[in-house]
Amino acid sequence: MASIKHNLDQALVCVVGLGYVGLALAEAFSKSLKVIGFDIDSERIGKLSRNNKNRSLLLSNNPKEISEANFIIIAVPTPVTRS
Repeated sequence: MASIKHNLDQALVCVVGLGYVGLALAEAFSKSLKVIGFDIDSERIGKLSRNNKNRSLLLSNNPKEISEANFIIIAVPTPVTRS
């Protein structure tokens, strides 16, 4: 069990989509893990980066960063209407 804990401590998580849900998830996970927060909106990444003092949270709009992660969480809008 100790080896599982050690492996999780070394894990890199990527949260794709930094809206209300994604940003909250990225911030929560970054309290105990290294996290990449990814969003395609470069302006959003810029605004978030200017205020980010969390060294465990890397904010990026570079899709290559996603491939570095051990775990990927998708947090993007999902339409609930038929149109």
